[in-house]
Amino acid sequence: MSVPFLLIDGYNLLHAAGLARPRYGPGDLERARHRLVAMLCEKLTPAEQSRCTVVFDAQNAPADVQREARQHEILVLFAAPGQDADTVIESLIAKHPAAKQLIVVSSDHRLHKAAKRRGGRPVDSEPFWERLRSRPDARKALAPPQTAFPARDPTAGSTAEWLREFGAVDVDQLAAEVQAEEQTRAAATDPWQQNLAALEQVLDDPDQLNRWLGDGSSPRRRTRG
Repeated sequence: MSVPFLLIDGYNLLHAAGLARPRYGPGDLERARHRLVAMLCEKLTPAEQSRCTVVFDAQNAPADVQREARQHEILVLFAAPGQDADTVIESLIAKHPAAKQLIVVSSDHRLHKAAKRRGGRPVDSEPFWERLRSRPDARKALAPPQTAFPARDPTAGSTAEWLREFGAVDVDQLAAEVQAEEQTRAAATDPWQQNLAALEQVLDDPDQLNRWLGDGSSPRRRTRG
């Protein structure tokens, strides 16, 4: 199914979206317009944006505004001085090359009649906005689905993989190496642990143990003068 063309009465939709105010301070109306178009960009796909035109009246436009600009892919038009948005929209409907694919968003019956004359479809701004709000964010809808992978136990790896990487492991040897490393690290900083380490070395060596027992001296015994 082909993507329709959207022709939107900007200030009419601004009111339907609840962005209009009874009074506007400096810059308020310009921010409201930007917010409206930004919300359209959030809900319309890139293909829909490329076929979307929003028309605003000239009398409410900033003095230095561009009469034609694009926000993302949406075409934003301001009526020329002396014209209103309805006149511009009517002109666009009359010369549209694919008017039967045209959706005119406005609550103005004048524009409804103009759309129907060309075989287009008029839609009131309020229901259009409500349907648009209910749509998911177009960026999320276009994002590729995230594949859920089951959590993997890091300890449940393949034994064969571990053996290929590290070779067979002698658990007793590994424990002894760890214990020796801890003792060495402790002895380097603690004098008492240094004495214990020296004593353990003597006890593990029968020759040193016999010498130590024979002369009654410890390997680190100090002589007093």
